[in-house]
Amino acid sequence: MNALDAAFDAQPLRGRRIVVTRAADQARELLAQLQSAGATAISLPTIAFAPPANPEPLLQAIRGAAAGSYDGYIFTSQNGVDAFFTAAAEHGIALPAPASVHAAASTPWICAIGPATARRLAARGWPPTIVPAEFVAESVVAALSARPLRGQRILLPRAAAARDVIPEALVSRGAQVDVVAAYRTISPAGAESRARELFPPPPAAGRPDAVLFTSSSTARHLTALLGDDYRRRLSGVLLAAIGPVTAAALEELGLTAGLVAPEFTAAALAAALIAHYAARPPA
Repeated sequence: MNALDAAFDAQPLRGRRIVVTRAADQARELLAQLQSAGATAISLPTIAFAPPANPEPLLQAIRGAAAGSYDGYIFTSQNGVDAFFTAAAEHGIALPAPASVHAAASTPWICAIGPATARRLAARGWPPTIVPAEFVAESVVAALSARPLRGQRILLPRAAAARDVIPEALVSRGAQVDVVAAYRTISPAGAESRARELFPPPPAAGRPDAVLFTSSSTARHLTALLGDDYRRRLSGVLLAAIGPVTAAALEELGLTAGLVAPEFTAAALAAALIAHYAARPPA
């Protein structure tokens, strides 16, 4: 093995320019993982998080949670956890663990869509009792399939724009589901010019090799930032999706995910990208 081959084996992303579309405060570990594999990792946050346009439904739900009004809670992202507890703190509403304030004989259950969301809840003193095997809405529905839900009141704080798989399934089983916007996604200032600079139309030199999408929102926001010619600007670039829902969002935009992570986490997405390029040494 010559020195060049050895260097590639140690850093399989050497010579690759990889764009990460994740929100800036959540992208650090992913960027570091790519850099350790030799990539030129480029942060292009296509989304940022803001409070809901109308905060009152969220505040009403938080007051209900503080009073023990819910039989179950579902959190589908770390962002939802943070937004929920931040809004409570900003308005001086104490949120003790549900079991300590619930009047019914049964202890309320808490469902977290994945281990990262579960850890965030546990850090807030709300350890989840249900964590689905896969980190998608359909798995949440499956994880609750054996639980009696008729007559239960369930709180689902989530993004302002999200799929209705969970509430529709639970309402069909007789539950009352309070779906409240805990936060909304917006485009960061200056993102449009930065995106168009990074993805010039071909045959411009120096275009990225790949772009990583960690949610459907990052995909939709990037295409909006790039403008009507986004398909041309992204042509020839490997589009890597964190899971099937994000891959489906790309398909709805007329794009194809060339890589879908086998496990729906940012670390698994980076590992899949590294494995993809490990068999493809740069020219």
